[in-house]
Amino acid sequence: MEAVYSKDEQGAYQTLKIIIEQDVATVFKLLSTTEGIQQWFPQLSFEDRQVGGKMKFQMDGQDDEEMEITAFEENETIGYTWDIGTVRFDLHDAGKETVLIFDECLPFAFPHIILDFAGWQFQMENIKQVAETGSSIDQQALDFDSKKQEIAEKLNLK
Repeated sequence: MEAVYSKDEQGAYQTLKIIIEQDVATVFKLLSTTEGIQQWFPQLSFEDRQVGGKMKFQMDGQDDEEMEITAFEENETIGYTWDIGTVRFDLHDAGKETVLIFDECLPFAFPHIILDFAGWQFQMENIKQVAETGSSIDQQALDFDSKKQEIAEKLNLK
């Protein structure tokens, strides 16, 4: 997986690119349906799959957080609000493979930028694993501490 980081006066950004050995329609279903997304991110669900539609993030012991779908084009793009930031997935058909590009924009007011960036890197690997094998990755297998340190150094954030 390729990762590119940047920041400006508004916030921090990450772009992730991964190649998935699966067709675009299958990958898009994993990203854009409740049945698909819950295979790799069980706390998320969709209420209305269109621009302006709603998604839910169910957090243990807290009220669900509502997110708005900001981009939706079947088998090409899905984006949504992510707390006070945004995320977007773009899919590119490469024959028997899908090139998946993930963009995240978080303002500096977001409380855990580095942890969130590391979490999405795990989720990208998880999407790939689910798409290619049908099973998800054990989150305990990821070394979040070294990943967070790497991101913090590249972004020069503490």
